[in-house]
Amino acid sequence: LTVYKTNGMRIVLIALHAGAEMVKHTANGIISLQVLEGQIKFSTDESVIELSKGQIVALHKNIQHSVFAKEESVFLLTLTTTLEEIK
Repeated sequence: LTVYKTNGMRIVLIALHAGAEMVKHTANGIISLQVLEGQIKFSTDESVIELSKGQIVALHKNIQHSVFAKEESVFLLTLTTTLEEIK
């Protein structure tokens, strides 16, 4: 669910069932991900971290990453964007 979208930033609320995975992908902008409920495993080629409610991670653009829900989880994704991406 896109909560906010403008030139420069997009905020998306994402919910994942336990065991669900967002497979490895890249983002065209800098991202931050804050866990609102549950627990996730956030992986890059360099590291794997587990995040719980209230924790946040940020990542530079074009870095491959994946997200795995260890339990029912909800997180807020903030992504930098350009005008062309929001049309």
